[in-house]
Amino acid sequence: MLESRLVKHIEALSARERERFRLFVKSPYFNRHQKTIELLEIILKALNASKPNLKKEKVYSKLFPGDKFEEQSLHNVMSYLKKLYYRFLSVKYIEEQDFMEPLFTLEAAYENNQFDLLKNRGKQVEKSLKKNDYQNNEFFYTDYRLNYLLGYYAAQYEDRTKSALFQKMLNSLDRFYIIEKLRNSCHLTANMIMLNTNYDFHFLDELLDYLQENMEDFNNDLSIIMYYTILMSLREENNPNHYKKLIDILTNDVNGLSSEEQGDLYSFANNYCIRQINSGDSNYQRELFQLYKQGLKTGLILDNGILSEWNYKNITSLACSLKEFEWTENFIQSYKDKLNAPRRENAYNYNLAHLYYNKKMYSEALSVLLLVQFTDVKYHLNTTFLLLRTYFALKDTEAVLSLIETFRIYVIRNQKMTLELKRGYTNFLKFAKQLVLLKHHASTYPKDKLREKLNALKAKIESTKNLINRYWLLEECDN
Repeated sequence: MLESRLVKHIEALSARERERFRLFVKSPYFNRHQKTIELLEIILKALNASKPNLKKEKVYSKLFPGDKFEEQSLHNVMSYLKKLYYRFLSVKYIEEQDFMEPLFTLEAAYENNQFDLLKNRGKQVEKSLKKNDYQNNEFFYTDYRLNYLLGYYAAQYEDRTKSALFQKMLNSLDRFYIIEKLRNSCHLTANMIMLNTNYDFHFLDELLDYLQENMEDFNNDLSIIMYYTILMSLREENNPNHYKKLIDILTNDVNGLSSEEQGDLYSFANNYCIRQINSGDSNYQRELFQLYKQGLKTGLILDNGILSEWNYKNITSLACSLKEFEWTENFIQSYKDKLNAPRRENAYNYNLAHLYYNKKMYSEALSVLLLVQFTDVKYHLNTTFLLLRTYFALKDTEAVLSLIETFRIYVIRNQKMTLELKRGYTNFLKFAKQLVLLKHHASTYPKDKLREKLNALKAKIESTKNLINRYWLLEECDN
């Protein structure tokens, strides 16, 4: 049973959520099946033990003492409990949303002709909307449904000539649709750029034309302005004004956006810089560095207080390339505890080694690199490349050639790498070996002959399409 979906679902809950689920299952309103309560208690007790034991026969004997084991009976109880778990998730989600529960109350009041409740509760929802900090998609959907219910009630039972509620309903529906259309278009356009996928965005061009002609009508709609600007930055990458507008919002108006929108704004501004850097515009390195610093200061780059190990690596790499060594060392030390615990030491050691390498502290880099464990393909590839560069900087030809051969065999045998990625790395290792041998025998060539051979190697590197770490090879050919 430990591997069953039910137990895995419960195991994933926090201690607080497990207690809430236990109270939910014990509630006679949601559940009157005693065996599901007993089963949950058995599961929770087992999960709290150091060595959980949930063998089916043992669980069955506790649920049905004295009865002969029948797997179907146990399966039925598990199925009941699983359905309660799904219902618990939905109730929990509704409770956590700002407007969903009161909106459902209005919907139910309207359907049940409880019009006093509808009007009274509707006023309270209206007050809550006015106090709300963000006019985002959730705000406009709630305002749309509120005015829909109040408008149709008033038209049917009070004064049909009043149109204000219906106009508010239409305005909010339009804004809800525009935000959702733009937001999803942003994410899916980015998806198309990264993954070479394709989507048919019905009515998007018409919507963009309408917004361009009527933007003054949306001057107070920050969510619409933000997503419109993000989308235009994706569609017109060569126009830096869109990026400048994003930075302006991020600098001056970010508090007017919900946490989800703030995350989108920060992420798309980041990715714009990365795309510009990858296309060869190194001026955006400093821009990206400032964005990383702002993301750390505001917490926008964190996910529930956790810093991704890959953001940790990207920030370290960029800061080192900008020679911001003192800042980088403080960052590596200060944010170590923000990393996910199981991956913390590995990420810390790798990035510390990266810093040492860039500071030309090669012996220190080697010492720390030996502590990095190859927990996945990414760590193996990144660490080996850094190790190779360190041996090369130390002019330890024997060590670097041995590493190249070991790395080549690893790449060939690895079943988790795509053929395209394997080809990129085998090309790199081929050129790296040629470079190492040329540098090793440099003293045997006249200067002009060595330069000729290095230039010939450089030309081959530049003309090879699928090549990993091209920048390092080219850099070393020029040195």
